[in-house]
Amino acid sequence: MKRPLCVLLPLLFCLMGLCAQADVAALDMNSPAPAPGEQYYLSDTQYQDPTLSVQVYPGGRIYDTGYLYAVITITQPGQLRTAMAFRYNSVKAVPGQMIAQANRAVLAVNADYHTMYENGYLTRRGVNYRNRPERNWDLLIIDQHGDLHGIVEPGEEKIAQWQQEHLALQMVDTFNFGPVLAQDGQWREVSRENMQNLYRIEGDKLASRLAICQLDALTYLIVACECPEDKGSRGMTLSEFTDCLREVEGKLDGRKIQFAYNLDGGNSTTVIFHNQKINATGKARGRELSDIIYFTTAWEE
Repeated sequence: MKRPLCVLLPLLFCLMGLCAQADVAALDMNSPAPAPGEQYYLSDTQYQDPTLSVQVYPGGRIYDTGYLYAVITITQPGQLRTAMAFRYNSVKAVPGQMIAQANRAVLAVNADYHTMYENGYLTRRGVNYRNRPERNWDLLIIDQHGDLHGIVEPGEEKIAQWQQEHLALQMVDTFNFGPVLAQDGQWREVSRENMQNLYRIEGDKLASRLAICQLDALTYLIVACECPEDKGSRGMTLSEFTDCLREVEGKLDGRKIQFAYNLDGGNSTTVIFHNQKINATGKARGRELSDIIYFTTAWEE
């Protein structure tokens, strides 16, 4: 019996990956990424080459609000990156699509809008720009292996302790927003009592929200919910969005969310695939961004 082409193509790319992976050069985090081949965009929701797999799902609805999610698998840590719209000390911002396209991103999301705050512990691509940790902003750390870590209510002592306990790890990128919603496979209770930074991110407000999660080594999950301006959606509180993440986890064929971190939300919430914004499309225009987190290919023909 003949198999449909849509089934055979992903299998073919997987086989190509097994044969060619050893020949793929390591992607240095500061070197330009290869341009993704158009032939690897298999549909409006799927990209697959020997080094990168992206599958976007329409998600569903919870709390009268639509959401989408994407599962991303890379073959080397250098494919998980961050980029600024301009140099560090610039306050300029541009549409996220422009930053994504300039950096050859396959899928990109908004980061933490670092130009909007002066405190925090800020490291990007291995360069530390700011050492003023803010207790009200949980810290997200991406290490040299592409693993995500969190420090809840960080201060100088907590960061120093984390570094001492993880001497083999490098803080490649750090983000100041939060809160950490899940860590080591355990969900945190979202409440006024146990989250110091709940008010900083307006946790009780109905809004569009976005989280970056890790499922396994080099495998990630992005979840974004719609906003009140989207027809038929009311937006979510932080507690409701956590329920949304747990609903998505139930759709992952037994895979578990090991780590989850709430990034900037509201009008900043941006998911870009194939250089197009695909979330909260009912909004006439999203907020321009100062930075993104993105995934790129390491495959060159």
